[in-house]
Amino acid sequence: MKHRLFFKLAFFTAVIFFSCSAPDQPANSTDSTGITEAETIIEQPDTVLFWTVNIEKKEKVRVYKDTAGINDPVSIINGINTIYPDIRLEFVKLSGDTVYTHIDSASAFSDDVGSFGAAEYIAGVVINLTTLPDINYVNLDFPVGSHATPGVYSKSGYAAYTEKEEP
Repeated sequence: MKHRLFFKLAFFTAVIFFSCSAPDQPANSTDSTGITEAETIIEQPDTVLFWTVNIEKKEKVRVYKDTAGINDPVSIINGINTIYPDIRLEFVKLSGDTVYTHIDSASAFSDDVGSFGAAEYIAGVVINLTTLPDINYVNLDFPVGSHATPGVYSKSGYAAYTEKEEP
């Protein structure tokens, strides 16, 4: 009887010892979609957003400083889609100094968020994409809505926005 108790106690002690002595591993936090942080990083390694935009104050706040070496519009579009997951902006092509984009279902911003929300979304898209070297225009193609119209938007249209650094 003493031997059984000894073996049971030794077994449980060994289990606890080995489970506690494993090397530390980073915890993967899970968001509301059930995707862990590590999975998100692996799935979107090329996600960049340079600015957040406040059209009411006509300012852009820098959230990413290092623009050197970033010249892929897709990484910017991934960043925009991270901020606005209900609006799926898609890269179509790059031609000259223009990035061509498309939104299949634009009602989330062209009808549902009002004129202010649609204008802020478009400003964010244009300001971020025209931060890339040699990009001066963004062609936004989407179904016409009550608060937004597709078309070509110019970098110069947002030249009056003041630049701020993230606090």
